[in-house]
Amino acid sequence: GLGVMGGEITIASILALECYVTIECQQSRIDFRLRTRYVDEQAATLDDALARITRYTREGKAVSVALCANAADILPALLTRGRRADVVTAPPSAHHPGPG
Repeated sequence: GLGVMGGEITIASILALECYVTIECQQSRIDFRLRTRYVDEQAATLDDALARITRYTREGKAVSVALCANAADILPALLTRGRRADVVTAPPSAHHPGPG
């Protein structure tokens, strides 16, 4: 997502010259990250996001793309398209004092 650490992850991916799709369920967070330029673009659908990333990768451009969706829906949809997530982040469990 694009919460506190989500913005830093998108910048880190761009600095590493990688394309990045982030799934965020709150449109307001995407709007904020677009306004502050932590995210370059917003895709309308998963297929739109994948097409953008494929195109930018082919062009050698590092671009971050946000998609407003639920990651629980998107991850299985990636697999049905023969794609996979390279990185999946999740907040640590506040109720678990150990490794999170």
